[in-house]
Amino acid sequence: MHAGALMAARQALGQYLIYARPWQRALIAAGLIGGGALLIVAGLVTGHVIMAIAGGLVLVAAGNACVRVIRARRRGGRSPD
Repeated sequence: MHAGALMAARQALGQYLIYARPWQRALIAAGLIGGGALLIVAGLVTGHVIMAIAGGLVLVAAGNACVRVIRARRRGGRSPD
């Protein structure tokens, strides 16, 4: 189940990252990092393990998004792939 959720998140994020402007890509990545961290903390504080796991998956997707943003900025191109 978790692997399927990760693949769905990466596919949805890939759609946004391809067509977004560079500053929008950075904003999406920052939002993902913040949201994933909040999910982990909220899951640990309230005792919901699944919420903490979901936050970890969001952080994995955010790491992928950050790598795409960095690669796109280094190339100077429009598309992150």
